[in-house]
Amino acid sequence: MVAYWRFSAILVAAAVHAASLVSGLPCTKHELAEIPLPLPLPPIASATWLASNLNLESRNNNLAIIDIRPSTQYAAGHVPSSINIPFQGTPFFSSNDENQTLVFPPAEVVSQTLGLYGIDLTTTQIVIVPDSAVLPSHMAMAARAATTFRYAGMLRGNIAILDGGYPAWVSLSTTPSISTTTPSTRQPKDFVPSGKIDSSFIVDREYVRSRIGKVVSDGIILLDARTEADFKAGHIPSALSLPAGEIWLSGGIWKDKNELERLFNKVVEEYKGKVGKNKGEVVVYCRTGMLATTWFYALSNVLGFQNVKLYDGSMEDWTRHGEVVSMG
Repeated sequence: MVAYWRFSAILVAAAVHAASLVSGLPCTKHELAEIPLPLPLPPIASATWLASNLNLESRNNNLAIIDIRPSTQYAAGHVPSSINIPFQGTPFFSSNDENQTLVFPPAEVVSQTLGLYGIDLTTTQIVIVPDSAVLPSHMAMAARAATTFRYAGMLRGNIAILDGGYPAWVSLSTTPSISTTTPSTRQPKDFVPSGKIDSSFIVDREYVRSRIGKVVSDGIILLDARTEADFKAGHIPSALSLPAGEIWLSGGIWKDKNELERLFNKVVEEYKGKVGKNKGEVVVYCRTGMLATTWFYALSNVLGFQNVKLYDGSMEDWTRHGEVVSMG
């Protein structure tokens, strides 16, 4: 078995090298390290990784590449074999309540959507392809989409976001063959849930209220993902500020794991002995539930934190019900 995986590693490395020759880009150690042997998927998948793993989709139909950009952008060019499920306008991703707060879809919408697109939670792995022209909005859409799939019951290791989005894919090569304008479909199937909807990480206003001021006693961090200006204008008492915009470099490229961890540790430095990957708790929120999913995904999927919660209603829900707000 060891010899088999060593041989597989050689074959994958050769594939990546070949992709680098086609694209004209060097093959780096970082890119080689992203090749999953075996899968699960890397939570942040580079365009080079995707290019070398496209054959997974054609071989066993278990890799679904989901382009969440608007249909007009998808029609103009997309990753070969990707399907289009636009983030905006698709109830599975972007249902809103009466106050524009994002809400996760009911179970029947999950079943209908995943069945329509031939996605089986027990066998399918997904790579989400967003745009990256506008940050943090476009990458926040990708994180929200990824979190929705987790809510639907998909395992963390079966979800990936394309680093840098579709523009990073296009930059792999100057030749038109890297993209296609031919739409792709997947065979619809009867959706059979892998289990009940996973709402274990979603918390409400009462839960958040019960966590205020608990960082010293219980290692519970309330993390505000909005801009620093929005945080100072009014936030949940005892919350700490860590803007979502800190997550990426230019072009929607995710900062590496070490840098993401450094950013988090800097904010919680005073309480570092109380909260971490396997201790304490982090409750993330923002204004409507969008930006919060970026740090939720970074902490839980990328860094492997085991106790991260998402306050989906966020500040709109908090202020709508007259809860106490701290300033500054």
